[in-house]
Amino acid sequence: MGAITSTLRTSYLGIQVLLADLSTSSADFTALLTRISSPILPIPNPSISFWQQHPPFPTLVDVRSPTLPPSTDIIIIGSGISGASIAYTLLTQSATQTPPPKIILLEARQLCSGATGRNGGNIKCAAYSDYASFKSRFGRERARKMLAFERRALPLLVEFAERKGYERAEVREVETVDVITDAGMWEKTKRMVRELQEEVPEAGGEVEVFEAEAGCERFGLNREQCHGVVAYRAGALWPYRFVTSLYAELLSEFGGRFSIEATTPATGIEPLEGPGRGFVVSTPRGKIETTHVVHATDASVANLVPGAIGKIFPMRGHMTAQTPGEGLPHLDGARSWSVIGRRGFDYITQRPGRPGESEEGLGGELMVGGGVVQSPGQGIDEFGVWRDDRMSGPISAYLDGIMPVTFGRARWGQDAHGTRIKQAWTGCMGFTADLLPYVGRLEAGLTGRAGGQEWISAGFNGEGMILAWLCGVAVGLMVLGRDGQHQEGCAGIPAGKVEDWLPEEFICSKRRVDRSHVTELGLLM
Repeated sequence: MGAITSTLRTSYLGIQVLLADLSTSSADFTALLTRISSPILPIPNPSISFWQQHPPFPTLVDVRSPTLPPSTDIIIIGSGISGASIAYTLLTQSATQTPPPKIILLEARQLCSGATGRNGGNIKCAAYSDYASFKSRFGRERARKMLAFERRALPLLVEFAERKGYERAEVREVETVDVITDAGMWEKTKRMVRELQEEVPEAGGEVEVFEAEAGCERFGLNREQCHGVVAYRAGALWPYRFVTSLYAELLSEFGGRFSIEATTPATGIEPLEGPGRGFVVSTPRGKIETTHVVHATDASVANLVPGAIGKIFPMRGHMTAQTPGEGLPHLDGARSWSVIGRRGFDYITQRPGRPGESEEGLGGELMVGGGVVQSPGQGIDEFGVWRDDRMSGPISAYLDGIMPVTFGRARWGQDAHGTRIKQAWTGCMGFTADLLPYVGRLEAGLTGRAGGQEWISAGFNGEGMILAWLCGVAVGLMVLGRDGQHQEGCAGIPAGKVEDWLPEEFICSKRRVDRSHVTELGLLM
């Protein structure tokens, strides 16, 4: 998972093709609407991702207080990268307040067991396709700001991890390679790159275009599967270790006013009587009174925000960790790939190291995801799927065999150590009906609760690693009432006012949510 929306925008796959297929089957479309309108809480026994193995902080996996605190100032629901960013911002930027706010983070399952702990490890902004999409919807100037927001993520996260000393999180820059396997898509891609280079030269100047022969020779790809290659700068990381490293630091520094309650799902929210009194959040372990509630559960938001039902919903993604073939060159985690066809998209990162060289028996794994159109419903049956404990057989089989085809069997060589698949899992990504994140204050018309002290950072459409951190920072500053103030800037937090860098299109108004509908997705790609 990860970098999915960019790929959807550039490929003929898109949801527009999927929905066009549905137009001939009212039963399939009705089934889709039923699925996306029937949210459930995260299931208790999901598949286990590669990233969750060998946790660097074992005591945090199921961390919780012996007794649930009866009250707090702020509750964050969700422990992925968005929740971590919100917690970091709230805690570090309120340290001088008297008294500083107390914060509880609720997680329905184990820590960071949602989309962040299950993704592909990409920090990838496909600037050429994103700019083209934004421009077609919002015009050139708005598109430039939206693209600038996405492009902030990579240097910010790399610098943050370096300053914090999160070596185990493997946050790094890579060279990324988009392999285009369809002739029509290749012509479209070249047009988008030219447009980016002409109109946003600071981004377009980083993009290189290779015709098939030259691209395959340079990057060691299968010529039979390639019509052209686009290369540019991106990033990669071990997402679970990044987030849990931050939580460990926050608990160590702010443990007196910050707690994490894993395996403690929020099952209900009721307003306290009286204006501005706050809320009572219900969990299986008891109830907590709080002034603010922040929703950072991505695909699961609609469980507690009824106005978001049918507007934010999951798409189930499939991921694998694979041992590279013996013929592949050693790149030490310095490259990632996307394979983009007429009706399909796949995405790959590679971890640093060589196979089996670490004490844990890890190193050099190819993190391979995608294959959505291989499902029985050609992809549409993966939308609205709320379960990450199951896998699609056809998608799994496809991912098992895609790597030797991508690189060519001669270059791939023999499967190392006699096996290819080390781990396979699924995860649910939060998609919104207009393909933009939901950020900011939630209106009572969406929650059904008065008070105006509920907030949201969710709906990243498969691009959480380039969107979620800064969206979380923005919401954290909003909760503190500091979004309109100029920030000096520090690790992980940009300088300036929030409005200087957060696109206004991300703000979650009731009008915006109400106007969006799943049937319009195809028009937005």
